[in-house]
Amino acid sequence: MSSEHATHCTFREHPYTHLFTTSDPAGSVAYRTDLMQQVVCSPRGGELVKAVLSGEASSDVLPAAIRNLLCGTRSGSPIFASHQPGTAGDDVNTLYLLPTLECQLRCGYCRIARSQGRQAGLRLSPESACDAIDHFFGHEPDDVRRTVVFFGGEPLLVRETVFAAIRRIRGRPGQGDTDIVLQTNGIALDVHTAEFLAAHDVFVLLSIDGPAEVHDRHRTFPTGVGSYQQSVAGYNNAKRHGCRVGISATVTKETADRFVSSFPALLDDLLPDECGVGTHLHPLSAERSPHQCSPTVAARVLTEAFLAARQRGLYFQQMCQRMRPFVNGTWRRYACAACGGKIVVAPDGNAGICEYNAPEGRSYVPLKQFSAGTVPDLPRWATRSPLDSRGCLQCPALPTCGGGCAYDSQVLLGDALKFDPWLCETNIEIVRWVMRDLLSHLHDSLRGQDFHVVTADERALLLGSIALDGRHVPMPRVARYGEATEAGECPAG
Repeated sequence: MSSEHATHCTFREHPYTHLFTTSDPAGSVAYRTDLMQQVVCSPRGGELVKAVLSGEASSDVLPAAIRNLLCGTRSGSPIFASHQPGTAGDDVNTLYLLPTLECQLRCGYCRIARSQGRQAGLRLSPESACDAIDHFFGHEPDDVRRTVVFFGGEPLLVRETVFAAIRRIRGRPGQGDTDIVLQTNGIALDVHTAEFLAAHDVFVLLSIDGPAEVHDRHRTFPTGVGSYQQSVAGYNNAKRHGCRVGISATVTKETADRFVSSFPALLDDLLPDECGVGTHLHPLSAERSPHQCSPTVAARVLTEAFLAARQRGLYFQQMCQRMRPFVNGTWRRYACAACGGKIVVAPDGNAGICEYNAPEGRSYVPLKQFSAGTVPDLPRWATRSPLDSRGCLQCPALPTCGGGCAYDSQVLLGDALKFDPWLCETNIEIVRWVMRDLLSHLHDSLRGQDFHVVTADERALLLGSIALDGRHVPMPRVARYGEATEAGECPAG
């Protein structure tokens, strides 16, 4: 479903209210972001709302309930997130372990493997990994649910460290509910490894960018040979031996069209437990990646892929993390746990908050010194929320955005606290799609009337049968970290 026919109107005197109008289905959605309320309108109702909000008609033409909702002065805007960020470490619930930044592949869009910086040639020892786990689990009370993610490079190039760390986690009393995630290209995922990961309840996120002709466009060995067959073999090993598995795809401007057309068949062929699609690419230097899609194409890729996942009841990471606060009637505080919610341990054993800063060592310190006082980016990045930005408070994407990637802003814009306009445009396009999809679900509720106030249960129709919690959500704490109500902000309305 395209968003190209969803027009968007804003109103000077009512800056929090947005009107989205579509021709198919015919009608509008009036969306008030500070109260997280939506009203679906018939074509006539949409025209009345537009006339009232633009000052061309008296508000008396609207029913009292609709008038109070759309035109009232009461604001439910969240308390600014950064005034209570929890930057002393008490908010940290996610640990990233980077056993190495090396990789068997030379993916055309990847920054880490080609720019390992001071981590070049280093590998995290089993002892250092276990020390990091002990430090991490001593950081919060035992009843706090945690997530441990193995990232790289390719973590399985240092298999002994990965195995030792997993044994350490699962050997701790009462830690059976800790979520362990391995992000891998699958090439080294043999039968023995798959059996170990399944026995220790590790969620395997495997990088597969599409069918062979899509995947092999960028994901190649140094010789230029594609890696699809080896990655799928690793995927099949994991699935065959009982691992929970997900697909993590990266889409570029070169692969976008073919990816969209082939993604449903890929899901049916591989039958993953969940899926994710990345459309924003980290910069390869000080410039935006030359492989980056336009915002319009990125939004189309995400929404079309989400439709394919929704039809199959699959959790879709990038869209569900946007949808969850929207469905719950709250706001998305952060898009990344690096804004106060995680520790990253590099191959040299030092700790920081962003895996992409590990090569240069920016804001990395010895693990035992990790705190808001020693890691300069920790308290600063915790202030990086669109809920804190006056320039964002009137944006229609405010409740679903989260502000994007601080690292990208740091590189591209020279300041991690700025917001990338590419992401702003992408998120607004996604919101336009969401409004049209919401109207398509609720169009029948307008029979015989011009207005219908959307309920939380009706917003949940956007998800179909997708569950936002449960075993098939690979990183539930990461997914929920950025939600406003979890940080003490007031709920909408």
